Amino acid sequence: MKRFLLVLAIAAVAASLATAQPKLEIVGGETYDWGKVVVKNNPLKLVTLETEVTLKNTGNKTLIIDTVRVGCGCTTPQLESKVIEPGKSTKLRIGLNVGLNSGELLKNLTIYSNADPQNTGRIMYLKANIVRPITVQPTACNFPEIKVGEVARSSVTLKNNDTRPYTISMLFPTKGIQIDKHAPITINPGDTLQINATFEGKERGYYNGNIIVKIDDPDYVPFEIAAYGNVKGLDGSDDPSVIKIQPVPAQKKESATAPTPEPPKKKK
Repeated sequence: MKRFLLVLAIAAVAASLATAQPKLEIVGGETYDWGKVVVKNNPLKLVTLETEVTLKNTGNKTLIIDTVRVGCGCTTPQLESKVIEPGKSTKLRIGLNVGLNSGELLKNLTIYSNADPQNTGRIMYLKANIVRPITVQPTACNFPEIKVGEVARSSVTLKNNDTRPYTISMLFPTKGIQIDKHAPITINPGDTLQINATFEGKERGYYNGNIIVKIDDPDYVPFEIAAYGNVKGLDGSDDPSVIKIQPVPAQKKESATAPTPEPPKKKK
């Protein structure tokens, strides 16, 4: 009888161990939405959104979080603790740098832990609707490569996304960059303003400058639109001080024709 009870006890322990497993719950759901984010103070200010998410172990075995991987460098996760006992929780702090983005923004991160034996991870989505009264597209004047003596051309477009007009009181290009617009210019709600920029390549090498924009509103400090490019020599050569990484040459492909197989040897 005692032996029978011992066998039952061992079986019960084995069964409990077999069913024991950690379980990860992202409290509040797998999507965090900051909603509408109005960027004030500076239309091109680098804004970092922050939040704190609770991760809970709803299983009956210790949860170990191996790593939290992000979809891009704009997302910064900070985990309070990697080890979570059953019924306990930890905090995951998330920072999202929206950069110069505007409109609907969707990013993600993946949480890898021993709660996922397939090692596919749990994906969490981060959403925000970035609203900027004045947006710039593209966010910089990226001039094409030219040779000495040639003129490079680029353009950016400012758009008024607000319900009130804004007047640009200053447009000031720097370092040899020329533009075709002069302040003051009023942009009405929903309207756009295209600024065409040029740069004459007088000497070989990389160059960069900016276009300083000031709006007649105390809530918006002056901001800069970057402008850059590269001037090659008349023979198409680069400035010798510029370091370039040479591509690795592709290996020679072997013939696609397979060798003729030898006939099978007869068994003696």
